[in-house]
Amino acid sequence: METTESPAVAIAELLKRADAGDPVVLLDVRNDADFGRWKLEGRKPLETVHVPYFDFIEDEDRALSHLPKGREIVVVCASGDSSAMVSELLNEKGLRAKNVSGGMAAYGAHLEPVAVPLGPEDKGRFEIWQLNRRGKGCLSYVVRAGGEAIVVDPSRDIVRYEEFLDELGARLVQVLDTHVHADHVSGGPELARRRGAPYFVAAGTDFELRKNVTELADGAEIQLGGDAGVRVQVQAVKTPGHTPGSTSYLASGKYLFSGDTLFIKSVGRPDLGGQVVPWGKSLFHTLKERIASLPDVTVVLPAHYADLSEIGSDGVVSGRLGDLRASVPELQIETEEEFVEAMRREVSEPPAAYADIIRVNLGALEATPEKIAEWELGKNECAAKGRKHP
Repeated sequence: METTESPAVAIAELLKRADAGDPVVLLDVRNDADFGRWKLEGRKPLETVHVPYFDFIEDEDRALSHLPKGREIVVVCASGDSSAMVSELLNEKGLRAKNVSGGMAAYGAHLEPVAVPLGPEDKGRFEIWQLNRRGKGCLSYVVRAGGEAIVVDPSRDIVRYEEFLDELGARLVQVLDTHVHADHVSGGPELARRRGAPYFVAAGTDFELRKNVTELADGAEIQLGGDAGVRVQVQAVKTPGHTPGSTSYLASGKYLFSGDTLFIKSVGRPDLGGQVVPWGKSLFHTLKERIASLPDVTVVLPAHYADLSEIGSDGVVSGRLGDLRASVPELQIETEEEFVEAMRREVSEPPAAYADIIRVNLGALEATPEKIAEWELGKNECAAKGRKHP
């Protein structure tokens, strides 16, 4: 097939339409293995047809027979090239088709900022924005008070964060990572460097961290904002377990950026460093002591989620800690031994790329943007499986 320019749709527009329930048909032309591992999803059911690209080359008529007539079709592949060719073919055959610009790579990188609802006593003093990287189930945050901002767990597309900070009219004063991530390369060090702000992440004694960090001790407080009327305090809370250096951040004593320590339906897996027993013990005590000491009204804002059903009606992934105590199975386990055994049952072999991503985030490995993009394809696998426990 000869490549010519085809009508295109940006991933942001496609997701907006899919979430609204528009009757669009998604044609995924990736191979069977890639399609089986990771799919483009809307918050409402998205009709998807899978016909690999090479099927159109080998038997065009048969491939076309799988497609509905009279419907708008959007075509997606890994990066937007093969799908552009298929989209052009469909238009030549009289079908209405558009190519998804950038393909699944664009889906995996796309960020959607959503305002986190605050209590009446906090409205007007500061803002929390959750940036949802839906294609990976990754969450990052911008906290703004007055003309100052903190960014928590930024992905590597730092231009988007810089643009968002500029839109808010805020000066970046601190960049924080909750832990050394395994599923994606952090944009934290570079964002901090470009904006002249301090950066902090803790790796723990198990790893050598070669990044330039400004240390924050357990309980350290960051004052964000100008005068007392708009000031907010963000406190570092050491929460080891998912990784030895995991650190959560508590804003205004009420909003907990929990990283991968606690999710909305599960907890972070403690095996990514091959230390499921010692890290599992550490995670148990973090949950039973540090997290348990927080009040029920604490709003948990995690770094990841596993399924679009975890996005609330307000567009935010969050949970009230009192509710999570009753609904997250791992929080109901009473003994260290039982908890560690549950972790051993629930963990599975992590993606092979995670080891390399960890090394990049530690500063022990350099990789090209193309290689990193390849490693990051697919949803995160950072949670324990969350089975019901006897």
